[in-house]
Amino acid sequence: MGKIASNAELAELLGLPEITVTERRRPFQEYNYADLTSAPKKAYLVGDDDRPVLLEGALWQTMGLLKSGKTFYCMEIAFCVAFGLEFHGLKTKEGNIAYVIAEGGIGRNFERVRALCEKYESQLKAKFKCGDDFVEVAMNSGKFNLIDDAIDLAAIEPAKGFGPDVFLAELKQKNYVLVVLDTWARMLWASGGHDSDQNTVGPAIQGCDRIRKALGCTVVMVAHIGVSKDAQGRAKGLSDPAGAIDGATHCRKVGDGPLATYVFRATFQRFAVDGFEIAAQLKPTGSGSSVVLMSDNLVGVVELSKRESQMLDILKGMEPGASLDDWHKAVGASNIVPGKDGKPPKADAIRKAFKRARDRLATADAIEIADGMVTVKSGPGGEDMIFGTAAEDFQDDE
Repeated sequence: MGKIASNAELAELLGLPEITVTERRRPFQEYNYADLTSAPKKAYLVGDDDRPVLLEGALWQTMGLLKSGKTFYCMEIAFCVAFGLEFHGLKTKEGNIAYVIAEGGIGRNFERVRALCEKYESQLKAKFKCGDDFVEVAMNSGKFNLIDDAIDLAAIEPAKGFGPDVFLAELKQKNYVLVVLDTWARMLWASGGHDSDQNTVGPAIQGCDRIRKALGCTVVMVAHIGVSKDAQGRAKGLSDPAGAIDGATHCRKVGDGPLATYVFRATFQRFAVDGFEIAAQLKPTGSGSSVVLMSDNLVGVVELSKRESQMLDILKGMEPGASLDDWHKAVGASNIVPGKDGKPPKADAIRKAFKRARDRLATADAIEIADGMVTVKSGPGGEDMIFGTAAEDFQDDE
């Protein structure tokens, strides 16, 4: 009989990270000094303490308004983790993933995956030592696994129907490091509840923990946020998830159309500081498909009021090297500063509005002023800065 391969030898043979088996502790077992000093510290699947994108072994929440890029963001993170690829310049910890995509249909969502395969074509071909069949090879590798059935996280009998244990029993691969639930609302609906139902949310969080502990992995809940102004910093419904999660990513869209920018901000961080941001745009795939994916070119994001944006557009339309005086005159002639009672605005009102917008744009590093001349600045790598329009605008005092 031949020698039985060790975990390390099997991992090397299969091209996978070594699987470490740890002894399960008894319920409520106390920690002694040896336990505490030998306890492993959680690392990051993506990023680090200074750039906290996704923590390993965590319960995570990715939240944002409709069309704020949540699925694009989560799917690319999952893709990069599955194949050990850098995510926007950040290292990832490789391992198998299960992406539960319960919205939009599997055919449509596979187009997003195909687009990611095109984006990372050279890396995938090198990893699997394959040719033009790289998409098929990657999808048959067992590393990036798509599932389109919502999990009944709050199932009274987890081992029946669509309960968490049924989900776990169906997983065919080993060494899962990430499960994405897209979306949280779909999972709650599968349990017959919703995000404000106290009889569903709590048990559903327990269902997430059941999956997380069984696999020793990170579980990401993709959640919507409310549309009211005071609800923009948290997911919809009960506050239970915010108290249970180890961290979150807030997704927001700045601007509209092909130049819209998507900003992903670290928040609710239990082990790191809030505030780290990644900003990116969407772009067509190389094949010309209508499917778009995250761009590698990070751009500066400046959020402007409507009037500031209009004044900047005026400057962009002028000849390079325009003077401040010429820009001021062009703003005055544009009628974007309103008068009162149907009368034209006073010169002093135009002057004050112009000064506020000029100072705001300079503070935001959107323009450069030198020797009475003004220039629109570019972002990193020479790209044009991306300017979104804030919901609020200021009022002028004549």
